[in-house]
Amino acid sequence: MRNMDRIAQELTSHSMRVFQGCACHPEPEAINRMVKALRSALLPNYFPHHAGTAMGEVKPALEELFVLLSGQIHRALYRQCYDKEGSEETRRAAEEKAATVIEQMPLLQEMLYEDVVETHHGDPAASGYDEIILTYPGLLALTIYRTAHVMVGLDIPLLPRMMTEYGHRLTGVDLHPGAKIGRSIMIDHGTGIVVGETAVVGSHVKIYQGVTLGALYFPRDEVGAMDRQTKRHPTVEDYAVLYANATVLGGETVIGHHSVIGSNAWVTASVEPYSKVLYQGEPVVIPRKSRV
Repeated sequence: MRNMDRIAQELTSHSMRVFQGCACHPEPEAINRMVKALRSALLPNYFPHHAGTAMGEVKPALEELFVLLSGQIHRALYRQCYDKEGSEETRRAAEEKAATVIEQMPLLQEMLYEDVVETHHGDPAASGYDEIILTYPGLLALTIYRTAHVMVGLDIPLLPRMMTEYGHRLTGVDLHPGAKIGRSIMIDHGTGIVVGETAVVGSHVKIYQGVTLGALYFPRDEVGAMDRQTKRHPTVEDYAVLYANATVLGGETVIGHHSVIGSNAWVTASVEPYSKVLYQGEPVVIPRKSRV
């Protein structure tokens, strides 16, 4: 083809000038391997590390996970450096952060077990733990999210978001790694769920397909720049239920504990504990009542 060299040069020049990216960034292919090693470490009886691995053998998966984490964290950190002299120091920092993530594996496994139990108790269609672990997309989304959230706490850039977006593509569940999600969570069906960066979700919360915990507006400073530090997404307290396609918006919006948000409801103001919010052509709020 004629002009191939000219087109290639133009594309390269424009990319370097406009996008200003760096070739040293976390690799999507490695994230796929990380998730497989993660599942093998947390659920070795269901996802053995490889065909020859004995049932329940975890160490090989942990070793591979450490190597992958170290390399990808290093790439995420190093892309912020502009001189190669910082590479070795960054590599050591990456290994320390990877080790910290590995040390959290027993806690992550415990939380994963609690998610399985909560789902089994909450979904009559679940025949048992095996079905939930092997088929429920929400459990995989939570597994990836919880690991990525640990990385956010370690100030690891980019990689946590790439991990949860990988989970999003696999499951249809979009959990931002910066969100704070409690323990014993049931995500049923899952497709279309969105939980924003500054959302806070308590424990024993049930979330059905199509639920959005989103922003009501995007605050800007005096020069019009977007304020990215403001809490933009809602808080959902313990034991709340969010039914299919419910939308809850706003950083000051609080869904009180033991409340039920019905399907298709649009909520932009706080509701007290034990409330029910229903959509019947017009939203109807049923005032709380004392627990019996």
